[in-house]
This record gives sequence, C-alpha cells and structure tokens, in this order.
Amino acid sequence: MAGKTALNEGGKAPNREFTITEVVDSLGVTKFTWMLFALLSFALLFDGYDFMIVNSTNLFVAHTFWPGEPNPGLLMGSLTTWGLLGMVIGGAVSGILSDRFGRKKILVAAVIFYGAFTFPQAAANDLAFFAAFRLLAGLGVGSCIPIVYTVFSEEVPSRWRGAFITFGGAFMVGGWVVAGLVANPICNATVPLMGDFTNLVEYALPDGGTSTMYANWRLCYLIGALPVIYGIVLIFAMHETPHWYATAGRKEEAVRALAQIEKRATGVETPRDPQCLIVPPRPEKTTPNILFSNKFIVATCGIWACYFVGQFCVYGMNAWLPAWFVGIGYNSSEAVALQTWNNVAAIVSNSIVGYFSDKMGRKRTLQFGWGLCIVTIVICSLFVAPGNFVLCTGLMLLFGFALNWAISAVVPLMPEQYPTAVRNTGVSWCQAFARFGGSASSIVLGGIAGMAFFQTAQGTTNWSQVVLVLIVPFVLGIVCTALFVRDTSGRSFEALDAEAMEGDNDTGTTKFGIMIAIIVILFALCIVCPLAVPGWSKLPIALPLMATGMLLPFAFFFIFGGSQLAREKRTRA
Repeated sequence: MAGKTALNEGGKAPNREFTITEVVDSLGVTKFTWMLFALLSFALLFDGYDFMIVNSTNLFVAHTFWPGEPNPGLLMGSLTTWGLLGMVIGGAVSGILSDRFGRKKILVAAVIFYGAFTFPQAAANDLAFFAAFRLLAGLGVGSCIPIVYTVFSEEVPSRWRGAFITFGGAFMVGGWVVAGLVANPICNATVPLMGDFTNLVEYALPDGGTSTMYANWRLCYLIGALPVIYGIVLIFAMHETPHWYATAGRKEEAVRALAQIEKRATGVETPRDPQCLIVPPRPEKTTPNILFSNKFIVATCGIWACYFVGQFCVYGMNAWLPAWFVGIGYNSSEAVALQTWNNVAAIVSNSIVGYFSDKMGRKRTLQFGWGLCIVTIVICSLFVAPGNFVLCTGLMLLFGFALNWAISAVVPLMPEQYPTAVRNTGVSWCQAFARFGGSASSIVLGGIAGMAFFQTAQGTTNWSQVVLVLIVPFVLGIVCTALFVRDTSGRSFEALDAEAMEGDNDTGTTKFGIMIAIIVILFALCIVCPLAVPGWSKLPIALPLMATGMLLPFAFFFIFGGSQLAREKRTRA
C-alpha cells in the first residue's frame, strides 16, 4: 500500500531549510533502523567468521603444512598475519573508493570478494598457496568493517549512534564465536568428513613422538564462502546513504533516499525541496593526507593511537590463546573452547559499550576500558592455571569483556572526527593503520614468547608472564586518550562538519609522508624480519628493534599531535 504524503496548505512541498541529521533524528529509532541494523550486522557476522576461522584452525593448519615441526611457534602466527595484511590494504583502498563511489557499491563488492577468496583456502597444502588467498580475502574483510561503521553512523539518530555502531560490531565478534563453534567439532573429528579431501596427517609431537589427525579444517573454509550469496542479497536490500548523496552534490537523490527512509519507518513521505537541503561545504582536498592536516591531526592521533593499541592486544592474544592453554596442559578442544568463551564475553562487551558511550561520553567510557584492561591482565596472569577449566573460563570471560570494551569504545569516535567527504577514508585508514598492530602482534608476541626470559624450566613458554607485556600498550592508550580524544557523542554531523572547515589550509602532506615512512619501518621490523630472518626472536637485537618499530608511531603522535595541541592552546589564550 502506498505511503501517505504530508503536504503544506498549498499542497506543495514545505519550503523550509533542513539537514539530513535533523530528519533522521526526528524519526528516531524505527523499524527502518532495525532493518538496517540486521542487514549490516549479518555482513559483520560473516566478516568476523572469515577473520577468526584462521585463529580457530591455525594449529591444525600448521600440522598439515609443517608436519615435521613439533613446535610451530611463529609459523602459526604467520597464518594470521597474511589476512591482516590484506585487511590493511583493503581498508585503506576501500575508504577512498567508498567516499568517491558510494557506500553500497564498495560494501557489496567487499562481501562478495572475501567470500569468493576464502573458498580456495580449503585446498591449500602449503603456506604460499594459503597466504596468497588469505591476503586476497583480507582485502574484502578489511573493506567491509569501516564501511558498515560509517553507514551506521550516517543513518542512525545522533543520540543512539554509538549504541548501534558497537552493537552491530558485536555481530563481528559473534562471527568469531561462530568460527570457534564450527571449528572445534570439525577440526577435532576423528574421521575424515569429506573423504580424501580431508586427508590423514601424521605430525611430530614435542616429546619426540608422533600423532595423526584428519585435515577436516578444510571444511571450515568451504563454509567461509557463504558471503558470496549474502553479497547478492545486499545488492537488492541495501540503499545508498543520504549523507553520501548530499556530499556528492546529488541533492535530489539525497532527498529521495530520505523519503524512502521515512516511508519505510512511518508509512508517510514528507515532500522536501532539494534546494532547501543544507549541506556543509566539502573540503578542498579529500586525499588521505588531509587526515594529518592541522584541522584533523589531533583527532587522527587520538583514534589511531587507541585503535592501534586495541588491535595489537585483542588480535595478538586471540592468535595465541589456544597455544597458551595447550601449553599448560589443556587439550586442543578445551583450548579452542576457552578462546570461544573469551569471544562470547566480547559480544556482551560490544553490545553495551556503545550505550555507555552515548550516555557517559566517548572519552570517559574509553578511559574506563583501559583501566579495566590493566586490572584484568594482572588477574589473568596470576590466576590462569592448569587443571581448572571452570576458573579459566571465568578468567577468559573477564579477559574478553575488558579487551573488547576498550577497542569497541574507540569505534563510535571514528566517523565523528571527519566530514562526510572524507569520513570513510578517515575510518578505514584508522582501521588499516591499527591492523599493522594486529598483523605484527601475533608475530611480536610469538617472538617475545620464544625468548629465554619467558621460558619455564621445562622449556615451555610462560604465557602468564608474556601477557603482562600488554600493560605497556594499555598505559599508552590511557595517555593518548587523555591528550588527544575529544568527546563528540550526540552531536550532529552538520555541526561537526562545520567545525572541521574551520582553521588554516594546511594539507598535512609532510606529516602524512613521515607517518608512511614510520609504517614502512614498523612493517619491516615487526613483520618482515621475524618472518624472513631465521631465528630472529633469538637474536639480541630482535626485541629492541621490534619495540622501536611498535613505539615509533607513538613518538609521532606525541610530537605532532602534542605540538598542534600547544598551538591551539596558545590561540585560545
């Protein structure tokens, strides 16, 4: 049935200026909001599965690729790294493409892309084949997440923006849990689930003996191809955001998109004159270097620093949690189950952190998260123990809740730091940079775990000591939040865009170039060297060099972000 149309007394569209945020906020949370939530959240669910399935299967994949290696160590970490590197590249490129060509087109392409390239990983028999397709699938995974967050931010009422962004993000973590629930019974099955395709593997044990398993992990990657079907669904079910249309100069389409939202939400269409739509001016430059201009450098330092810390800690520990618990005596099934409980707590954390971010403020919620992380990591270090599965389950629930509270509290801040013309560029480049922390963390933590200082008398890794290393990035998170993060909760994008247009015409090109050089150094010291140099973690220079690579970005943040803060303080004085 056609929706009703609200007209003014003359039967014409109201001739009153309006903004997109004003219309969206006036509608409130409607059935359209929940439909959008469901549509995008399932994209994140599939995305989360694709990312986490390698962590949930890496021990079994490692035994298949390196059957003669009793302690896969860094080799397992490298399996995770290739996907994260793809996410870095995909996120950086897709942000620019999404701002240029639209949110919908790039999101649909991303979902189909990561599904299509997960499928061939099932047939891998060596690292080269697996890594190539893992990298390609990562391009799609990295593209999907920032676009979803941007769409949520542009189509959800301002006062509920944080809640919907992080609640939607909980579905990504839900994908992590699904990956664990799928991988555990499949990988530990004692019969071949797909005949010769899931071949018998004999692998070496640390005690000098051997054991066997079936390569049933391959089935997990066949399941990972399902997003191809969902991408086709998105083609017909999703629409472009009014904010993007407006900023692209397509006011008529922006107004039509608003009318569609209103009709789906209330059954009524209010005619609006496209010429009365208020659209903040576009920045003169929309290339990534503008993120480092004087207008945005403080905001960029804040979200880049905090999300880098979160990615390093969450992804690094997710890669090594199974190895930690196997190392203290739990079997592989129990280890994956404990990792899964960690991610169950993450779902709860993601689901509620946005609500608190909207009510308490972005900055205060984030600071609380870092403090909780420090307390939690100390508790886990002291009390994780063999032979007490129930206690470890409780600790993993606390661990997952705290770590994901902190990283999720950063997410609502991302789209609020930049104007619409560069919003997804800002979100995606923040996530792409932070994934260098995630990419390096599994390798860096693996390297640290292999050092003599962290070995027990029996020659195994003392992970209870290794996890205490995470206190350093958590403290950096607290400091960077205090210095650089501003609270933007509940503010309209038009108001934020107007503020973003104030200031000088600095393009940020020099600072951008310096940051790119720092990223190259980080990549070389923390990813290339550990993978390419034999026995890297045993070299005396390894830890100082990796520490340098990880800390250089923070030196940049403190120097350039700090100098801009000082400049602004002098201006206000």
